[in-house]
Amino acid sequence: MAFLVNTTENGKNLEERRMFLMAPLLCFLILYLSYSPKRRFPKICSYHRLVLALIVFSICYTQAAAQSDSTDAHQEAGRLPSLLSVGAGWQYGFIFAHSQDVQNTKGSNPLGAELVLSWQRNDPDTWDLCNCFPRNGLLLSYYDFDNAVLGRGVNASYFLEPTYKLTQKSFLSFKGAAGLSYLTNPHHETSNPANQSYSTYLNGYLLLGIGAWFRLSEHWWLNPSVNYQHISNGGLRKPNKGINWPTAGVAFSYQPKTRAYNTHPRSTEKYWAEDSPRWDITLFGIARKGYDTEGNRKRYPMAGVALQGAKQVGRISNLTLATEVYRDKELRSRLDSDSEEGSEVKAGVMAGHEFILGKFLFSQQLGVYVFDQTPYFDRLYHRWGLQYRAGQNLGFGFNLLAHRQVAEFIDLRVTYSFRR
Repeated sequence: MAFLVNTTENGKNLEERRMFLMAPLLCFLILYLSYSPKRRFPKICSYHRLVLALIVFSICYTQAAAQSDSTDAHQEAGRLPSLLSVGAGWQYGFIFAHSQDVQNTKGSNPLGAELVLSWQRNDPDTWDLCNCFPRNGLLLSYYDFDNAVLGRGVNASYFLEPTYKLTQKSFLSFKGAAGLSYLTNPHHETSNPANQSYSTYLNGYLLLGIGAWFRLSEHWWLNPSVNYQHISNGGLRKPNKGINWPTAGVAFSYQPKTRAYNTHPRSTEKYWAEDSPRWDITLFGIARKGYDTEGNRKRYPMAGVALQGAKQVGRISNLTLATEVYRDKELRSRLDSDSEEGSEVKAGVMAGHEFILGKFLFSQQLGVYVFDQTPYFDRLYHRWGLQYRAGQNLGFGFNLLAHRQVAEFIDLRVTYSFRR
């Protein structure tokens, strides 16, 4: 995300070394927790322990590479190096029992510890772009869900956090994070049948939050925050009602290097106003896990096509209108198992928004089905997606479709774009 990451040549080498030092330290923490003789974290099998450690290392390596790859471009643009921060904190909250199937989680109070590694942009170019001082980085958290059915979890995620200046020593921020979660006690037909929240060890992890930053001294910051966190596997395996838990907490952050925050008047040039709309043709699909009429697990194909128009209305914002149609064989199997009439084909129209984050597009859409012959969900649905733009015409990404608070599936997609 080109406009969020920046280093000078010397700063680049220093931050790369820190990243490569942090990766094995975080991996060691995971391994230690899984072997802890006090059994605060239930023993994890060697395979899943290794997978989780590799995931964390990969995220750290990717972040270091992003720092390195973007250096030359930022130097040419005259941007200043990002400000590194290291933080730690605690979160406490409650489980939101959002459906009848997960009422056995009601009353639980998750307690979590978190480590944060972040970089903050503070230069004239960034100020002109978003009127803020954005942070991006890595968030590693450990949660005890205070419920024997749910167990415990380790979450590793990448976050973006636009930060807005209120006074000389206080800031307001909004945070969004996405990553992976390792959970210790998934649904099992004999050993843990009561867990309807998740059925896989590895799951997707999302966080939305709002926070404040208070400067305690030249290098130390206090960061209270309120967050809404969600874990699910995107419908890859059921049951998958997900875990939803709001939290509140506080973190302390150390920033080795500081500089005065930009306060010059922001540029009002609307360079995007004359651009024509972008038109997208998208093919998407996934192999969904389900059950046949005899109760055996089976994978079913889901495939579709979407057409979209997007118009830039701000420095980092697009508005979108789209339509889609897809065929879901897992839905056909469910209809047959329930002796329901209907079609496995669905079609909908959507309106939404995209954040322009360098070569990435983060999309949010609200849709309504115009063709749906199934009895399972409301006609309203929402989609959340991330796309990487590999040039002017080609994009690759993934997208989550959900009904209210329940994720239906995550699909993979390829997009061809053009302008008239």
